[in-house]
Amino acid sequence: MSRKRTQTLPDIYKPKRRLCSAAAALASNGQTTVISALNGDIGDVILNDTHAFLKRLRGLFPADKFKHKLPPIVLKHQLYGMMNDRTKVDQELNDLRKRGVVKLFKLGSEADEYCILFTNDYEEHVKKTMTALSMSPILIERFSSNVVKKCQDVCISKETLMMDYRFSDFEITQLVKASVITVKEIGNWWLSIPNAGTFMKCFLRGRKAVLTMIRKCKYKEILRKDLEHRKWPKICRLGLIYHVHDIIGGELVHCVQTTSGQLLRLKE
Repeated sequence: MSRKRTQTLPDIYKPKRRLCSAAAALASNGQTTVISALNGDIGDVILNDTHAFLKRLRGLFPADKFKHKLPPIVLKHQLYGMMNDRTKVDQELNDLRKRGVVKLFKLGSEADEYCILFTNDYEEHVKKTMTALSMSPILIERFSSNVVKKCQDVCISKETLMMDYRFSDFEITQLVKASVITVKEIGNWWLSIPNAGTFMKCFLRGRKAVLTMIRKCKYKEILRKDLEHRKWPKICRLGLIYHVHDIIGGELVHCVQTTSGQLLRLKE
């Protein structure tokens, strides 16, 4: 009677769990990992939770519907609705700004209304816009390498533009013409997004449309999953899910957890 010898394979030959499984386990624990090789893109690193949610929101922006004349824009309050911890969002967002990953821009008339762009998206958009206006390649490169990459604030002074970055009055006028800076007050400018007016028009129209949908529902409330599956007017180009994050983060609706899912109830 022959006996088969049982051999133990060295660890190197044993099958290993896939890297994505480990990352998924970390994600389920609410942790953020610096691993992006999951999809073969080693350079695409997740730095913190806010960064991860920013990338998710960026993916919702329908750039094709704007014929790629706008960069992917994320509203700061959309993050508040996704993370439920404003202090953490602000701290992590500030860290991303210092690292040069994102830039903030003033949006609307309210003091706390801001939007966020990834720095690479903004730089590409600025270069494309200024090139289309036949502006000097030297001016484009100087604005990109100095203001875009070095200025972390939402506004910039004439003194900084002229003394630190060596822009002339004529060049500043060119920057205003390209809408990469807009007047805040005498001697100060907001850093701005060219064609932002188009975004604001679509954004306000879409917000009004989604709030009207909820207002027409019984008791002015609807399950979020039902709302997200409704037919969306084509004229509202940002998409329904983008606006759902807007009204939740902007606290325009009450969010109630039910056995059927999240219920959105319109605030009076």
